[in-house]
Amino acid sequence: MIELNVRTIYYEPDKPILENISFAIKKGETAVLTGASGIGKSTILKMIAGIHKGYDGRVSLPENSRIAFISQNNSLLPWKTVYDNIVLLRKVETGQADKKSAQKLMESLGLSGYEKQYPLFLSGGQYQRTALGQAFFYEPDIILMDEPFSALDAKTKREVQQVFLNLQKQRNITALLVTHNPEEAEYMGSRIINLNSEKYGKEETP
Repeated sequence: MIELNVRTIYYEPDKPILENISFAIKKGETAVLTGASGIGKSTILKMIAGIHKGYDGRVSLPENSRIAFISQNNSLLPWKTVYDNIVLLRKVETGQADKKSAQKLMESLGLSGYEKQYPLFLSGGQYQRTALGQAFFYEPDIILMDEPFSALDAKTKREVQQVFLNLQKQRNITALLVTHNPEEAEYMGSRIINLNSEKYGKEETP
């Protein structure tokens, strides 16, 4: 479970960007964080990931949680193949990767046959599937996503979203998605946390 009980979030202590953020996300749930551009959605993700330290309050995660972060502008290494990008985080951490497990995951992602392809030659959908593969192969407890599907056309977006939801449910991973798209929020989320509400942190059920 992810629990936030934060009084202020800031870049400068005397200039809060958000106040009174309070919500909890259950194990295996896919929650969606919505709100206007610039309101602080991405900052909340960075705070949960431990990247942003400017806040007053409490962020609680299960002990030794493994977190994967997928952003709008994913940074797949262009000089590495699809396979090498997918196993990258695991190999950095442990020095090895199970090839059969990686191949099975690529099959689930619709990437069979693209193992030796480089990111430059992938379509937008294939690129995002590879980014998802990298995150899932890391075997995280939590996946944080910052507008990861926004650059895709409508058909490809829905296909990649469904691939994500299938894998997330199979593996019982807790997920928090940032989006400003109401349709995407309703499709992806079991719960919506709306930062535009009168009380920041108010939860809405789609």
